[in-house]
Amino acid sequence: MKRISAYLILLAGICTAADTRPQNNVSLDRYMGRWYEQARYENWFEQGMEGVYTDYTARPDGSIRVLNCGHNANGEPEQATGRAFPMSHGILEVSFVWPYWWFGAPYHILYVDKDYQAALVSGDDDDYLWLLTRERKPEQSTINKLKQEAERRGFDTTKLRFTKQ
Repeated sequence: MKRISAYLILLAGICTAADTRPQNNVSLDRYMGRWYEQARYENWFEQGMEGVYTDYTARPDGSIRVLNCGHNANGEPEQATGRAFPMSHGILEVSFVWPYWWFGAPYHILYVDKDYQAALVSGDDDDYLWLLTRERKPEQSTINKLKQEAERRGFDTTKLRFTKQ
């Protein structure tokens, strides 16, 4: 009986986990450039940050330069530079720790619209989530579409912290 209970608890956890499979047809060339963070699950490395944006730049060696910028809770500018390495279609491994190959975090492009103006990104589980747009202040309908996609994938959008841009 204990095995059955443990199995049912495990199965329930699997069934409620968010779908973090990346979008199949992501073009990293089109993904390059500036993305403004509209909302995120709060995390330790962005705690209290506002005005957050990230610039992605292709490098000759096939990696991607990642520059994260924003203002901390005191209004002071902060930035972090790292590298991303394409792992498979729609999945990057991002590192801000030198040497870059030493520690990387998964970055899944869950959804990007056909014009590459809005994107939904997570890690490989439902602990991290970002709503990104090319415009600093997009239409509310764009944010709503990203939230709907997150909900469709099983993410809890009540946990989103909206970023002041």
